Amino acid sequence: MKKTGILFAVVGSLIGIGIILSFYGNYVVFEELVKGDGEISSGEELIIEIQIDKTNTQSGIYAVQIIDFKGQTVSANVLDPFNSIIESQSINEEVFEGYFEVTDSGTYKLMIENRGEAVTIFGVIGPEPDEGKKSLTFISLYILVAGLFGMAGLAAYLVISRKRAAS
Repeated sequence: MKKTGILFAVVGSLIGIGIILSFYGNYVVFEELVKGDGEISSGEELIIEIQIDKTNTQSGIYAVQIIDFKGQTVSANVLDPFNSIIESQSINEEVFEGYFEVTDSGTYKLMIENRGEAVTIFGVIGPEPDEGKKSLTFISLYILVAGLFGMAGLAAYLVISRKRAAS
């Protein structure tokens, strides 16, 4: 019985570490992104600005989420520091994610325009996270899956060992 207690502790620790790494990984990935949200009526815009240094990153990321999407007509434009449109996208789904090239250091803007009925929109823009930060989320997922498989294996082991002990 001592062996199963130790195994429960190990498996529980794996699951706990996986959950902690998952939260930390999400924090690290999203810490540099600027968020904005609001209800936008027809003809209005939501503008989200961020300072991006070209020496730190070569690409950026933006995402738009339309809350309670019902086929609204929304467009997203990314403007460079010279207010030139470098990325333009018509959003026809609830969640959209896109990338853009960072050409110069300065203020980049995500301009979300609504051409339909009033909608609630959530948007983010910022530098694309590096591979190290992205890998942290995958590592946490693998640890969580290992912990869950360990928990299932341990439950099966306990059932089998109790059946053997009963016979």
